Amino acid sequence: MTPLALDLPGVPSTLLEELRLAAQHAGVRRLALVGGAVRDALLHRHHGHPWLGVPDLDLVVEGHAEQLAAALRERCGPKRLSRCLSHPAFGTVELCLDGLPLDLATARAEVYPAPGRNPQVTPGSLQADLKRRDFTINAMALDLISGELIDPFGGCVHLEARQLVFLHRNSVSDDPTRLIRAARYGARLGFGLDQSSLEQLNNTIAAWPWAWRSGDPPSQAPPALATRCRMELDRLFTNEPWELALHHLERWGALPLIDSALQGDSTWRRRLHWAVRLGLPLLPAWLAGAIDPLATARRLQIPGQHQQWLQQLLE
Repeated sequence: MTPLALDLPGVPSTLLEELRLAAQHAGVRRLALVGGAVRDALLHRHHGHPWLGVPDLDLVVEGHAEQLAAALRERCGPKRLSRCLSHPAFGTVELCLDGLPLDLATARAEVYPAPGRNPQVTPGSLQADLKRRDFTINAMALDLISGELIDPFGGCVHLEARQLVFLHRNSVSDDPTRLIRAARYGARLGFGLDQSSLEQLNNTIAAWPWAWRSGDPPSQAPPALATRCRMELDRLFTNEPWELALHHLERWGALPLIDSALQGDSTWRRRLHWAVRLGLPLLPAWLAGAIDPLATARRLQIPGQHQQWLQQLLE
């Protein structure tokens, strides 16, 4: 752990101080800023990466997020704390403090009962919560109470090397959608997978038990995994340089995660560029290269209107 005064452009220091004081008032042992804000601030400060802004802040609480939210309400009042929406089942609270969206989450630990299934989540420590994440560069935290940068997996080293490194050897088999996330971050940040992560990717794809071709038993493909795949693909096409991200997935040989025919589809670029010109949705246009596009679209649960458009395209 390294002491750090981390400046976040666009985030008033008074807001972070308010969070720190409220945490102390609520008896919270640890309150940490986590995720993309920490990664991007370090990239901006130490590596000259352009600051892309902070759409919201993710914070992890060792203790009870709702108790901290109550302390913030008491300190700040309704004018400054304009939104406070609690989700007790998930241990999270959505806030808007001084006009900036915040997500408070009680620290959690998780275990995957089987590859691709949804994880079983229990309350845990900040360290356990960081271990739940995808890459080392996303598993750093700034402790707002002590002012320390917490980097248990060497994220700072991998930022310097511009590498995406999975947290542990079962990261991809536990949740194969992390491959799509790797393509997203690789395209956005200009990072590549390190050798150990590439080996993990190759081993997972080689042993992939769910070919998801037409006629396969539905029990072979956990529905939750298909839903997570679609959500990650939506983010890829909506928020990222999608052509570069798809190129990464193609180069890594990772497209059998969705459908094996997509790995050898030589026409996807032309098809997607036509979709952009015509103002059509990109995900169904991409899925047109699958073995059974409509079956794949249904499995991924893309919107019904997009499924109808895909059917018209195929006809």
